[in-house]
Amino acid sequence: MDPVIFTPRLKLIFLAKAERGSPEFEWLNELHSNEKSTWWSIHGRAKSVEDSEKVMKGYLPTKEGEKTYRVAYAVHEILQSNESQSAEQQGKSTRFIGLITVKSLGTSSLALPENFTIPAAAATTTLTVEIAYTFLPIGWGKGYATESVVAVFESCKRAVAFWTPFSKLYVRAMVNADNPASRRVMDKSGMINKGLYEFTTDRGIFLAGEWREQHSLHIFGMYLLE
Repeated sequence: MDPVIFTPRLKLIFLAKAERGSPEFEWLNELHSNEKSTWWSIHGRAKSVEDSEKVMKGYLPTKEGEKTYRVAYAVHEILQSNESQSAEQQGKSTRFIGLITVKSLGTSSLALPENFTIPAAAATTTLTVEIAYTFLPIGWGKGYATESVVAVFESCKRAVAFWTPFSKLYVRAMVNADNPASRRVMDKSGMINKGLYEFTTDRGIFLAGEWREQHSLHIFGMYLLE
């Protein structure tokens, strides 16, 4: 994966780790402890650095050198940009505004009905990953989520060797029906809306300010490599 990705307005930094005391940890702890940023997160707001660390372990590579299918990019806004120069040339200051993660499905991932997934016969050659994103309020309403998601998708397409032995890559996303802003991001990013999946949980999940047992999710998906 690209260690750094530039877009006209953003700088995305690949995260291999985030140890306490590092800038990476400070970025992510700020994000996970912000109530507005975590409004739609099933993990909720982190109330301590230990809470933040627990969330980070869910998307950062587990061990250095271990082959994993986990990708995390810290998104930074480029300040005082000069459109006559590229972002690399500018050397301008930046500020952290969000996070994009891509990871392969695991035992804790939501199992979906067959009509929302790739054909079972394709599973041996196709890796399914899930994309998610979170932004601080200072990054809202500017199109940064779409811009960064598209940039990460393009990086995933370039990193063919990263996904070996799989030759095909399918990305999915799940968006709550009450979150139209994220649905628009998925639409603008080229994701295809596969339909609405409704299900009930035995235990309620505190999400968007309330305990919920009934869930309605828009399932999006598309091939990045095929």
